[in-house]
Amino acid sequence: MKTILFNSIACIYCFLFSCSGNSQNPSGSGLNEKQQGGGSVEDIDPASFSKLVSAGKGIVLDVRTPEEIAEGFIEGASMIDFYDEEFLRKINLMQKEKDVYVYCRSGGRSAKAAQLLADNGFIKVYNLKGGITAWENKGFPVSKPTGAEKENLPDFTPQSFQELLDKNSVVLADFHTLWCVPCKKMAPVVDELAKQYEGKAKIIRVDVDKSKEVGKKFSIAGVPVFILFKNGKEVWRKSGMMEREELKKIVTENL
Repeated sequence: MKTILFNSIACIYCFLFSCSGNSQNPSGSGLNEKQQGGGSVEDIDPASFSKLVSAGKGIVLDVRTPEEIAEGFIEGASMIDFYDEEFLRKINLMQKEKDVYVYCRSGGRSAKAAQLLADNGFIKVYNLKGGITAWENKGFPVSKPTGAEKENLPDFTPQSFQELLDKNSVVLADFHTLWCVPCKKMAPVVDELAKQYEGKAKIIRVDVDKSKEVGKKFSIAGVPVFILFKNGKEVWRKSGMMEREELKKIVTENL
């Protein structure tokens, strides 16, 4: 009986030890990786951060204040101030299937932001160790704001938006934000189509930071989101960046 009990304890010990060993970072990279909620956060140096940014597969996120950003930012970065009282709402408008590369001035705020991102459903988050200070010290480039982000778009209420739908048989709405880089890239495409289809269809951009209740009404998440309405009803929706011809086709098919 004692022999059986001893063997059982030994098996349990071996199993636990095996599981503990497998929980280590298999890559052996030496990078600091922490599991946070549903996702993971990895602290990386400027060179590694630069490679990820250059690959262009994820979202670069600057969480500094507007005053700090005015001194220079990493090209292609979306910008949400960590101290913004709506920081959590705004990050939840980002596409959660994308990796996020987050930074601040020296790494403190971005580490907290990275944890929030991971806790809110972002699967993989990379934090720039030392922040943009370390980035610049290593000779990596920064860009300066151009002021193009200061657009003055209409502020819709659910009622005024419904009135717009009632007055136009075909409406293509681009739900976006001014801090979202994919949204900024799509803006000129949407504006060009608005001119091209003037008198045939209404094509508009809706800033969901200004028109929050409209965004809630249509469950907008992961900006940009494109919705086509026909006779006041939603008939088509797609998230993320799109080719101009694809947008043009969906409008033409519904005229």
